[in-house]
Formats: sequence, structure tokens, C-alpha cells
Amino acid sequence: MRGKKYYPLCFHGDQLFMRSIFKLRYPRSFLFFTLAVFCFFHLFSWQAFAGGYPLAGEAERRFQGRHWTPIPQEILRNILEKKSPLELTRKRFNFFVKGREFAATTTINQSLQAYLDDLFTDSIGARAALVCIDPISGRVVAMSGFDRYRPLEKIWTQHLVPSASLFKIVTAAGAIEFCSFSPTTVFYFNGRRHTLYRYQLKDKKTRYTSAVTLMEAFSRSINPVFGKIGIRYLKREGLVEMAGRFLWERSIPFELKVKVSPLEMGSSSFNIAEVASGFNRRTRITALHEALISAGIANGGVIMAPSFIDMVVEKGGEMVYQNKFYPLVRAVNPRTANTLKRLMVATVTKGTAKRAFRGWQRDRVLRTLVIGGKTGTIDSEDHRFRYDLFSGFACSKENGRCLAVGVFVAHEGVLGRRSASYARLAFRKYFEELNE
Repeated sequence: MRGKKYYPLCFHGDQLFMRSIFKLRYPRSFLFFTLAVFCFFHLFSWQAFAGGYPLAGEAERRFQGRHWTPIPQEILRNILEKKSPLELTRKRFNFFVKGREFAATTTINQSLQAYLDDLFTDSIGARAALVCIDPISGRVVAMSGFDRYRPLEKIWTQHLVPSASLFKIVTAAGAIEFCSFSPTTVFYFNGRRHTLYRYQLKDKKTRYTSAVTLMEAFSRSINPVFGKIGIRYLKREGLVEMAGRFLWERSIPFELKVKVSPLEMGSSSFNIAEVASGFNRRTRITALHEALISAGIANGGVIMAPSFIDMVVEKGGEMVYQNKFYPLVRAVNPRTANTLKRLMVATVTKGTAKRAFRGWQRDRVLRTLVIGGKTGTIDSEDHRFRYDLFSGFACSKENGRCLAVGVFVAHEGVLGRRSASYARLAFRKYFEELNE
């Protein structure tokens, strides 16, 4: 048999895996052609089921099978897009597909949801969104908000806002994880804290130069310090790496469609400094993404895959969907996560969120919690809206239960209730019920 080869054939299907070695002689070109045809049909069949193949109603046609198989999350996502935001936040809701009735059970805490909905009813802003997540499991326990201009939009997952200074969490995580900086590492800057000019990124020291620790720079949101960290230490590659770990430019698996948070960064030093300090409008984020960032930090650096659907049952009792909670990504190691917690707690106790949480030590519920967070504020491109963001967590000192919150408010004209204030109210309501 010299000079002749035998080629194994391996067939792989959804419910069938066969590996047989046939001692037959096949031309190389025939094998490649067969493999290409198989991959083509296999790929496009799954794309159709997942919604990636643009066939109208393809997801619904899955329900016509004679023998039932579990619904993939991608198909459920396409079906739930037709439901209104109000229906999706109920404890249970029904939907029909090709005449067949299904009942979905959610993870939404109805008491907390109703409380937050009432709060937003009195809001004077243009739009707002708030998402609450259990960091350990990834369960979404509340999704509230409104949009005066697009009332039917699922604003929690579909509306992107500038991430502003929330991106300092990414920069701080990179400085701690990649550069071994600590909360007491000292940095120097010139000029005002909340501006970012090219001269502020130079190393020149004068009698007006200020010295601050990393903890002070984070809690007071000092732009020049984080701009310098981005340029001198992390550089573009480090920022992109850490941003990816915290889910920028990544698809977030969820039962609803989630817009991908874009990260736009030029190659110049000043562009890198803008992104590292959050002093730009091109890096954007959703409310769900905000909550996941703090959830990962509260969970020791592991971001769990989010979910708000517990199960789906067909009329008659057969379960067709049950979510399995699983780790989505390890953003940082536990040591870095603990250091970030300290920075975020300092933001609440003596930084930019201090006013919103004033008096928490005297509150019978809040004083039993460890609360941390990060604020962000920036105007829209046309200066019509002022975006106000907060991403934070609260953990019980008694039983270790935690809640992560992501919230943004778009103020139009008059400034109303700030995002950190909404987070405080959400924390209090949630843990007040747990303690009862």
C-alpha cells in the first residue's frame, strides 16, 4: 500500500456522534468537498435556530417539532422581544407560539420592582434605567426605568449611555492587577481634578502640583491621574485587555437582546488618556452592563451570566426551559477584587457618592451593610442631557448576601434625583425585606 493513504470520516450531529474509520481509499479533494458541504449546512441550521440567520419566524418554527426539545436561550430571546417591558417584569407571564401556550416564571422580586417603578413615576428626567442583580447567582431581581421619548423600549438592555467615570473601575483594575499598585500608591497631578488637558498629562512638578493616593484619586474621580495611568502604565493594550474582561465589546448572554458596549480608542496618547479617565462620550454602556461590573467585583472577580427567566413551562406541565447559572468570565483575581472593593467603599464614605449616602451609618438597615460604588457624570454630545451613572454593590455584614446595582439617569434641564440616590433606596428596600 505504499504511497496510498487512508482517511477517517467523522460525522457529528446534534444528537449523534459517530467516529468510524473506514479503510477505504478516498481522494483528498473528495474529502475536502464533503467536509465543506457538511460544515455549510450544519452552521446555517444552527444560525437559523439562534436568530442569526435572517428568516422571519424561524424561531417559532422550532415549536412545530413532534418531539419536544429544550428551547435554547437564543430562540427564547427572539420570542421575548415581542413582549412589552411591563409584562417582562411580572412574576409570571404567558406567551403563545403557533397556537401553543407557554408560561414563563421570572426571577424578579415583585416588591422591589413595584417600589422602583413607583420611584421612577415621579422622576422629572428624560429617561432612566436601574438593574439589580444577585452577584453570586447572576439572578436579575429588578429591572426598572422609563424613556419619555421611546416608552416601549427595553431601556435596561437596549439603551447605551456614555460610561463616563465608571471606566475608572477598568483602569484601576488594570493598575492593580497588571502593575501591582495598591490603594496607597502615590500619584501627582496638576490643575483641576475633573478636567483633562494635555499639560496635565506631563510629569512636570511645580509648587502647585498635588499628590494623591490611588484610593483618593478613585474616590474623588481625579481625571489626570487616571489619564497618566492609561498612558504610562497600561497603554492601549492593557486597557483593551481589561475592558474585554469587564465585557466591553463582548456579547452578554441574556434572555433579552443586549446591545454590545462599544470601546472606541484612538492610538494617540491623549485618546488613551480620555478613555482611561472616562473623559469621553464614545465608550458606552447599558444599565445591565453597569450592574454586572459591580456584581463581578462583589463576587470575588467572577461575573456570573445574568438571567431573569427561571423557567418556561408548556401548558400541560412540560418544562421546556430552565436557566443554568454559570460563571461568564473571571474579570480579575480575588485579591484585585478585594482592593477594588476598598476603593469603591471609599467612594461612598468620603468620595463622589458621599452626599447620596449621607447618614447611612445611622440607618437601621444600611448600617448593617458594606456599600461601595462608582459614580459617573457627563453631558451628551449636544449638551441636551446630563447623564448621571452609578454602579455599586451592598453586602450584608451578617449573612454575606449581596446586591449589585447599575443605574443611569438622563437629566433634561432641571437636575432631579441622582443615580446614587436611586441605588441607596434600592439597597435599603431589598435588605429591609431580607431582614424581616
